[in-house]
Amino acid sequence: MRLPKTLAVIVLAVALPLAGCGQSGGQPAPSPTVTVTPKPAAMDVTVKQLLEVDRRNPDKVAAAFAELITRWDVANDKTETAAAVRAHPLMIPELAKRTVEPQRNASQALWLELAPLGAFSEPTIGPGVPIDGEEGTDTEDVAYRNFTATWTWRDADGKHLKADNRKRNIFLVLTRSNGAWSVADYVTEDLTA
Repeated sequence: MRLPKTLAVIVLAVALPLAGCGQSGGQPAPSPTVTVTPKPAAMDVTVKQLLEVDRRNPDKVAAAFAELITRWDVANDKTETAAAVRAHPLMIPELAKRTVEPQRNASQALWLELAPLGAFSEPTIGPGVPIDGEEGTDTEDVAYRNFTATWTWRDADGKHLKADNRKRNIFLVLTRSNGAWSVADYVTEDLTA
């Protein structure tokens, strides 16, 4: 019986490495290694810097929060909400308590595509699109901020992988307590191009 050419090549490819298993000296053949490229330390530093924002300034807190919730590391984050969970320190306790990761990832297809590359997002935050024509009027202890976020994806080495065509509006309500501003609530909405 003749094997098809493709099957014969596969059998040969499997058999050749096994032929060298009988090494002298009883030393086992080295096991193959899988190299996992860690995410850039720069992402950890950036998250840390964003969390150390000047809490006396609502604009700085809002901008840091908007960037944090669009900064993902698909090798470690199960969902997009993982970024919001990292932003818990900038939230009021009630918001932090109800900000939890869902069981399913709405971006699962993208995550599956990018995870083997150690991909992470690099957001760009700009002025937001007003929601219902009004953003709210600031008071001494309440502030409303609105941003638009876009992002590109980079691999573990920082090389550009692809632009994400989504554009996300981020509307924030901040409150001040004991002189420190925190995010009390937020709404995100993906905008059509």
